[in-house]
Amino acid sequence: MERGPSRRTCLAGLAAGVLAMPYVRRAHAADPIQLKFATADTAQDRSYLVGERFGAEIAEKTGGKYRVQMYVGGALGSTVNIGSSLQTGIVDCAILTSGYMESLVPTVQVIDLPFIFKDEASVTRILDGEVGKQLLADMEPKGIIGLSWGWYGWRQLEVRDRAVKTPDDMRGLKIRIQPGPVFAAMFKQLGAIPIVLDGSEVYLALSQRTVDAVDFPVPTAVTFKAYEVTNKLALTRHVYNAGALMASKALWGRLSPAERDIFKAAAVNVQPFWRQTVAEASTSGLEFLKAHGMEATETDFPAFRAKMEPVFAQFRPKYQALFDKIMAQQ
Repeated sequence: MERGPSRRTCLAGLAAGVLAMPYVRRAHAADPIQLKFATADTAQDRSYLVGERFGAEIAEKTGGKYRVQMYVGGALGSTVNIGSSLQTGIVDCAILTSGYMESLVPTVQVIDLPFIFKDEASVTRILDGEVGKQLLADMEPKGIIGLSWGWYGWRQLEVRDRAVKTPDDMRGLKIRIQPGPVFAAMFKQLGAIPIVLDGSEVYLALSQRTVDAVDFPVPTAVTFKAYEVTNKLALTRHVYNAGALMASKALWGRLSPAERDIFKAAAVNVQPFWRQTVAEASTSGLEFLKAHGMEATETDFPAFRAKMEPVFAQFRPKYQALFDKIMAQQ
């Protein structure tokens, strides 16, 4: 008489089957690994929405092994602190604007040079091309893995009680700037007084007249409620405000090659949403700001651009090859 398998044999076979299951499938049974994604922006800003989508794709593609937890509004520190925390691995993922990356990755200064971009099409060609790839690669020696480029739109001027149309209108204007030598040099060249403040400090500084102006892109001006503390909007388009989605190199070292591919793909896949929502928010936001009492004026772009030659002369030698590639693709 043929005997069936023993109980011990059945248990051994079951154990072997469990061990043979793909690791990602088994991750469902374990608590997900929590990843900290930091942004100094609010939950209404594009960076939060981008982070949510990025995290959702990672959770899906890793079978729930990783869960991206969003920390907004400076919950993990100022924007400067987020950058340094990314380097040390305290923060796992983040989005920073190019101005806040300059101190971490100096070559990024080249895309913040004033009036260097002709239009949005040239921004896309440059950031999606060789220059953008090199700038992302330049982040790794600094402890950061650059994953993809997005943006916040053209930086404009939101001003209290002064219409700005020509460079002469900038004289004596106290303007809040991001940290970084390019922004300081640009506004000093225009006769303004640049004052470095974290984004979280700007509203109070404007309401108390510590500063007269700020240079937010239109979508940021809306969520910041610039119309409550400024009443003039000068459409200068002086910098196209890029932003990078990044991971800590410390996190990267813990990921398998397959997981790294998932993270990279998620960062690229979120780009169209990021860019499209900014484009839509820039158009609707301009009308919103006007409807809330802000007077928008066009500016003398050629006159502003001509004033920037000394700034180009200061920074171009440091990044000549990158500068030349950008100018060749305009």
